[in-house]
Amino acid sequence: MRAQTEVSRFERQSRPKPKPFIYHDRHNRSKAGPHDVAGTGFILSLKPHLQKLTATGMLQRTSGNDRDAPGHGRYFAESRKKLVPINSDTQSKIAAGYTSLCRRWVSPSVSGAATGRDARMAGAFLGMPLMLAIALISSHSLAGELDVTLSAIAGALALPMIFCGALSVSKNSTSVGMSALLAYCLSIAAIGVTAPSTNLLLWIMAAAVPLEAWFVCRSEKSLRVAGGSAIAVLAALLTAALPAGESVGLSPIALLASLFYVATLVVRTNSPFMARAAAIRRDDRVADLESAIDGVVFNLGTNGAILSLSAKAQDQFGIARNLLIGTPLLERVHVSDRVQFLSLLSDMKNGASSAAAEIKLRCVGPGATAKHAHSVRYATYRLHAVPHSAGEGFVVVATDISQAVADRNALVIARREVETAEIAKGRFLASVSHELRTPLNSIIGFSDVLLQEICGKLPDGRQREYVELVNQSGNHLLSVVNAILDVSKIEAGTYPIFTESFAFKNAVSMVHDMMAHQALQKGVTLCDRVSPRIGNVVADSRAINQVLINLVSNAIKFTESGGVVTIDALIEDNMLAFSVSDTGIGIAEKDLKTLGQPFRQVQNDYTRNHEGTGLGLATVKGLVGLHDGDLKINSVPGQGTVVVVRIPLDGPVIELFSDEQENVVEFKIESGIEGGSHAEARKSA
Repeated sequence: MRAQTEVSRFERQSRPKPKPFIYHDRHNRSKAGPHDVAGTGFILSLKPHLQKLTATGMLQRTSGNDRDAPGHGRYFAESRKKLVPINSDTQSKIAAGYTSLCRRWVSPSVSGAATGRDARMAGAFLGMPLMLAIALISSHSLAGELDVTLSAIAGALALPMIFCGALSVSKNSTSVGMSALLAYCLSIAAIGVTAPSTNLLLWIMAAAVPLEAWFVCRSEKSLRVAGGSAIAVLAALLTAALPAGESVGLSPIALLASLFYVATLVVRTNSPFMARAAAIRRDDRVADLESAIDGVVFNLGTNGAILSLSAKAQDQFGIARNLLIGTPLLERVHVSDRVQFLSLLSDMKNGASSAAAEIKLRCVGPGATAKHAHSVRYATYRLHAVPHSAGEGFVVVATDISQAVADRNALVIARREVETAEIAKGRFLASVSHELRTPLNSIIGFSDVLLQEICGKLPDGRQREYVELVNQSGNHLLSVVNAILDVSKIEAGTYPIFTESFAFKNAVSMVHDMMAHQALQKGVTLCDRVSPRIGNVVADSRAINQVLINLVSNAIKFTESGGVVTIDALIEDNMLAFSVSDTGIGIAEKDLKTLGQPFRQVQNDYTRNHEGTGLGLATVKGLVGLHDGDLKINSVPGQGTVVVVRIPLDGPVIELFSDEQENVVEFKIESGIEGGSHAEARKSA
C-alpha cells in the first residue's frame, strides 16, 4: 500500500503539467514506466529530447531493433496514432501494476513486514539501471569505443536481474541488499573516476544512498552501512577531481535529474501525512454512509469474527464498539438461530453473491431495578451479507425488524382468531339447526295430520286457519334450518357430492313446474328456453336442482308484476353455461361487496317487504364451487339481473384421499357489468 501511495504521489507532483507516460510492447500490451517502489528509481528518459516527449504526456515504443540508449528501446512521440491521455485512474493502475511487479520478486518464504521491505528492495534494484544510465550520460562516459558502450549497457541491464533473482530465492535479503549497495557504490565511483569531467550529479547520487537505504529497510543499521558507503564513494570522487584541478560542473540532464530527485524526496517525506489525511477523509465518508443506512454495518472475517462495525452498534446492542471488535458474531446469535447464521456464512464462503437471513441477536438494555442495572433481550435483525470488495471477508448490514416481526405475528394471531370465530359460529349454527329439526318435523307432521282431519274434523274454521299458519311457519323455518346446514357443510368442506349423468333439460323442466305457481301468483312470466339438445351433464342432480330453485326463486321474488324470468343454457368450451335472467329491480354497485356472503342481504325499500335470510346466494356459490364451476352476475339497477353459472360437462375432478380443506369454498362472487351501474351478486333469498 505504501508503494502504491509513493508511486502515485510521485507521479502527481513530479510533473505538474504533463502526464506520466506508458509504452506498448510488440504485443500491444500497456506497461507502466519504471517506477521506483523504494524511491531509488526515477522515470527518466535516456534521450536528450525527454522534455519534448514528456510535454506530450505520452510515449510509444517501436518494435524494431534500433537502440538509442543502454537497456531501453527507442521511444518516440507518434502523432499519427490515436493516443489516450492518462487520467488519475490510469495512474493508480500503473502504480498498482508496478507494485505487483516488485512483489513478484519477493521470496515465498518471506512473510510479515519483511514482505514490504523486500518489495521495496526489488523496486530499488529495478531502478538501478536508470540511475547508472543517467550517470553515464551526464558524465559523457559513453563517448569511447563501441565495445565499452555495449559492455556498460549489458552491465547496467544485468544488475537488476542478478539481484532480483537472488532476492526471489533468498530467505535473508540482507546479504543481497549489501551486495547491491556495494555494486551500486562501486559503479558510481567507477563512473566518476573514468569520466572526462567531474559532474555534481554523481556527488548527489552518492549522498542520496543513505536516504534510499532508509526508505528501503527503515532501520538504523542500514542507515549506518549506507552512510559509510556514501562517504567512501564521495572520497573516491573527491580524490579523482582534486589532482585534475577541474571545477565541478552540472549538465542540463544532471540538473533536471537532481531537481527531480529533490521533488521525489519531498513527496515521499510528506506521503505518510498525506496518506493519513486521505485515510481520515475516507473514514469520514464511510461514516457518513453508515449513518445513512438504517442498521448496523459489520465487516466480518471468513470465520465470522467482527473486524469493524459502524457507530450505530453501541446504540443498537448497548455495548461499546471496542468490546465487540474481535469477537465472533455467533456469540450474540440466539441458540435457535445459530444453524441459520452458520448456513449464511457457509453460503458466502462458497462464493455466493449475497445471502440474507432473519436472526435474533442479543442486546443489552437498562435494568428495571437498581439491583439489576442491565437487562438482556433478543431483537430480530435481518442480515444481508455481500462479499468484501477489498479482500477476504464479508460486509453485513443488520437491520432491526423486531417491530415488523411483532406486527406480522400479531396479524397471524388475529387472522387465526377470526378463522376460529368463523368456525365456532358455523359449528354453533349447525348444532342449533340440528336441534331445531327434530321439533320442527314433529310440528309439521302433526299439523299435517290436523289439516288432513285424520283424527277428526276441525269444528271451527279459525282452527283450520291457525293450523295452516302453524304448518306454513314450520315449513318456512325448516327450509331456513336446511339452508343453514347446507352452508355450514359447504364452509366446512363436508358437503357430499354424488355425481351422475342426467339430462339437464329434465332438471330445468322440474324446477319450472315447481316454481310456475309462485310466478303465477306474483304475475311474473317464467320462460324455459333450454333446448333438449343440451344433452346430459355429469353433476350432483340434487345440488343442481337446488341451484336452479334458489336462482329462479330470487328472480321471481324481486321482479314486479308483469316482469319476465327466463332460463337459458348453452354449451361452450366443454362447459355447461346456464343463466337465470329477470327484469327486476337490479342491484346497486355499492352492495356488491357484501353479497354472496352468508346472512348478507341488500337493504332498500323494495327488499324490506320480502323475507329472507341471505343464505340462498351463498348456497348457490358454494354448490357451484364444489362442481369446479364459477358464478358471474351482470346487473343494471332498475332494469334487471342476469346470473350465469358455468360447470364442467364431465363433472368435477374428485381426488381420492384428498385433504378435506381442499373442498372448502370461499364465498366470493365474480361480477361482470353490462350497460350501467354494476352489481356483483344477486339478492339472495
